Amino acid sequence: MLSQLGFLLIGPLVFSVSLASSPAFAQNQHSTNVFFGFDLVLHPLAVKWACGGQRDQDLSQINTLTVAFPKDAEQAGLGLTVATLSEMASGLEGLSQILGAELDGQQMEQLCEAALPLNIDWVTPQHLVNEDEISVPSEQMEAWAEFWQVIESLH
Repeated sequence: MLSQLGFLLIGPLVFSVSLASSPAFAQNQHSTNVFFGFDLVLHPLAVKWACGGQRDQDLSQINTLTVAFPKDAEQAGLGLTVATLSEMASGLEGLSQILGAELDGQQMEQLCEAALPLNIDWVTPQHLVNEDEISVPSEQMEAWAEFWQVIESLH
């Protein structure tokens, strides 16, 4: 039923290393876009928004990253992706669009409970470039880990 959520299951592995270590490494290598894999951050944030979570601060942080890496953002189509996800996240009915699967009420409740604490306030351009895992607040590491556990349980 939720097999289409499979693409999200690689998130715990990616995030356990660091939210941005792959993009930061890619930036340091000058061969790959700094926003490579950023959808693993954007989709959970869109889930949060669909659940009624605040989006202004997330969008401001995404804008900060876009301004810092404008060519990468343009090449990655970041603006269009964020706009599309933001439009889909107009309420709980948008969850099935964001996830590509239907959820029952209990699943939506679990997912929203896990998504609402997520934020990316701590992700700065310097964080992306320096692969600064130390600056990730422990409560955010726990929140993202919990989100991915819920995703796994829905599979």
